[in-house]
Amino acid sequence: MKKVILILAVTIITCNVAVVAQEANEGAGFFLPQPGEKFVVGSDKITDIWKEYIDAHNVRDMETILEMESDSLLIVGPDGTRISGKSAHKEALTAWFSAEDPKWNIYWAMPYKGVSGKEEWIIAGHQVTINVNGKVVKQNHMIDAKIKDGKVELFYVYAQNIPAEANE
Repeated sequence: MKKVILILAVTIITCNVAVVAQEANEGAGFFLPQPGEKFVVGSDKITDIWKEYIDAHNVRDMETILEMESDSLLIVGPDGTRISGKSAHKEALTAWFSAEDPKWNIYWAMPYKGVSGKEEWIIAGHQVTINVNGKVVKQNHMIDAKIKDGKVELFYVYAQNIPAEANE
């Protein structure tokens, strides 16, 4: 009798694990421009690409930045401003580097992938420090980026100001 109970318990647990695994593969969430698409956790290869891309920004390695971008790059800024293409991005970055000396510190990242479309994305939080008129200003930037064929193709930037500390 004990063997029968043990066999039943193992069978029930095994079946339950299979159902949970199947549900995980089906994904979750939605994206209005892609009706029916669901998402699952992506590969850390995408995280590594994003980290390398941000590191290149921090050391002002414009050659690496541009090599890591798709020719059809599109960036949508917090205010809705759009930067289309590598040359426009190079121009905007060069001006920003000179004017405000931005530095990024990634504090979290989560790669994700479309189940049916197979598109690879990463959403990452960054603390960005800039210099505005001689004052250090900190912002939190949430960036949602699409990576295609190992290249940054599209990203959205959302920004939140961090209040200056009382003693600054």
